Amino acid sequence: MKKKTVYLMEEEWDHLIILDACRYDYFRDLYSDYLEGKLERVRSPSFHTEKWRKEVFTEEHDDVVYVSANPYINGRAEIKGFSAQDLFHDVIDVWGWGWDDELGTVPPGKVNEGVREARRKYPDKRLIIHYLQPHAPYLSLGKLPGKDSFGEVRRDLGSSNTLGDFLTAIRDTLGKKFVKIFSWELGWKVNRFLGFPPAIPEESAFRKVGKEGMRKAYRENLEIVLKSVEEIIEELNGKIIVTADHGELLGEGGDFVHHDENHPLLREVPWLRIERNS
Repeated sequence: MKKKTVYLMEEEWDHLIILDACRYDYFRDLYSDYLEGKLERVRSPSFHTEKWRKEVFTEEHDDVVYVSANPYINGRAEIKGFSAQDLFHDVIDVWGWGWDDELGTVPPGKVNEGVREARRKYPDKRLIIHYLQPHAPYLSLGKLPGKDSFGEVRRDLGSSNTLGDFLTAIRDTLGKKFVKIFSWELGWKVNRFLGFPPAIPEESAFRKVGKEGMRKAYRENLEIVLKSVEEIIEELNGKIIVTADHGELLGEGGDFVHHDENHPLLREVPWLRIERNS
C-alpha cells in the first residue's frame, strides 16, 4: 500500500512536535520506551527542511505559535523566500537564545523552556514544537569541526548583513561536487586522503567513529530528544502528533545526510498520535 503523504496543516491536532531528520525505522524501535500512542509510517512532502517548510506552510495560521530550535524557521527574517513571521501568530526563537556553542546545536531541554514560555504567553494557541535532534551534530560525540548549516544561518541572522546564498556556496565546493557524482562516503574518504578538513560535522563524525559509530550516535540523539518530548508532553493536553520534517541517510549505499530527493528513507517519517486529557 502506498504511504500517505501528510500535509501537517490539513491534519487535526492541538500540539505538533517535529523531530528534525527523524527516520521512521529508528523512531519505531525506540519510541515506546518514552511515549504511548498509535504509530503510522507516512510520507513527508520533502526531503530537506528548506523545501519542506514551503510545502507544508503555504498560508497564514494565526491560531499557531511556532516554537523553533531550527533557524530555517524563525521570527526575525525571511530566508530563501520563506518568512515565518508572516505565517504564524508568533515564533519563539529558541535557536537564538537556547543555542549551546559547546555542542553546536540547541539542546532539547531549551526547546521545552520555549514551550513553557509559549504556553504562558499564548494559552489558547496551538503549538508547533520543532526540536533539532536527532539531526547532527551528535550530542554524545561533542562539538566536531565542519560548517553546520544551522550555525551558519544563526550567525547570519545575528549579523547586520543581508542573508545570502551561503548554502549554495558550501554545496559548490569540490567535495560536494564529488559526492554528488559518486557517494558521500567515498567523497569523505578522498577528502581525508587529500588532507582536506571536514566540510560538515557529519564528515567529522565519520572520521572519528565510522559508519556504525554514526548510527549509534544518531540513535543516542533520538533517545535524548525523546526523553525531552516525554517530559513536555506531561504538560500538554489534547491531540498531540509527533512526526518529522524528513528522514536521514546513515551510510545506505554510501550516502549520508539528506540531499537525495529520490531516496525513500528521506521521505519515510513517523506519525505518532497521542491523546491526553486534563
